[in-house]
Amino acid sequence: MSLPYQGQIDGTFTGFDGDALFTLTDGTYWLQAEYKYWYHYAYCPRVELFREHGAIRLRLSGQSDSVAVRQVNGVIESQIEDEFNGWDGESEYELTNGQVWKQSRYRYEYKYMYRPRVFIYDGSSGKIMDVDGCRAAVERIR
Repeated sequence: MSLPYQGQIDGTFTGFDGDALFTLTDGTYWLQAEYKYWYHYAYCPRVELFREHGAIRLRLSGQSDSVAVRQVNGVIESQIEDEFNGWDGESEYELTNGQVWKQSRYRYEYKYMYRPRVFIYDGSSGKIMDVDGCRAAVERIR
């Protein structure tokens, strides 16, 4: 891929926050590589990847806010087998691919969804499970 690059987020974009994963429609995954919080909701927005001061940055087309990102591979994409009720400190979820993942650090956030799409990837401090922007540290137990 050559920079600058224009693409599109695959699904919902809710802004920049911690270990956010950005999935593009070309099948590439980009992980937020610096702490920055910026809330902005958009569905399948156009994005630009560009190089600035040696870092690759991502921004929504037409916006000025951007964040440093790095490309990641080995992302697990699946669905939760049944209901997702957020994170309660001991949450455990079975995925449709047969894997079972358990929350590894305390975090509480309630969010209900039925059979949501899930991404599991290496974040800044271990494996992260992202369920529609609701993220927690996890470990695989099966």
